[in-house]
Amino acid sequence: MSSPKVVAFQRRSPKFGTILVPIDGSELSLAAAFKALEFARRMDARVVVFHSIPSYQYPIYVGGIPFEYPSEADYETQCRAMAQRYLDLVSGLGADMGVSVGTRLEFNPDPVQGILDAARQEDSSLIYLGAHGRSGVSPLFLGSVAHKILTLAQIPVLLDRPTPEEVGRARTLMAQGGIEP
Repeated sequence: MSSPKVVAFQRRSPKFGTILVPIDGSELSLAAAFKALEFARRMDARVVVFHSIPSYQYPIYVGGIPFEYPSEADYETQCRAMAQRYLDLVSGLGADMGVSVGTRLEFNPDPVQGILDAARQEDSSLIYLGAHGRSGVSPLFLGSVAHKILTLAQIPVLLDRPTPEEVGRARTLMAQGGIEP
């Protein structure tokens, strides 16, 4: 029995030429990214690791702008440096596994739109996304990036819920790379 909505996973399948793997720097997203690398290795696919940074917003308080708040240039420099560490961690592991990995970093006020735009611009055939797996009403009130991606994406989305052991492995790799979880 065959269905047009079922995608067969086969090695060297043209269906999965490029896989977009969004990360946000959390242990969960990095654990999912490490699993995405293994998936890409098995599918002989290329991976693009993507990180979206929120655009700078000037803090406005009743008393004005606080003196300690970083300038827009400092904010962008600090965010780029931290995000690059995440991207380098995943791409380094991918290189060790023999997976072709590209990285992409951009400032965007809406991470969902950033992910969708990156998928289109990279000509991705799959979005591999880590998810918390929350249930109940919390995703409805909090707004879930994964839920929005599933709703709006025009390409297949693979949601992955890493196990506690996989998240622990990500935490260990982050610590070895000098990244605080």
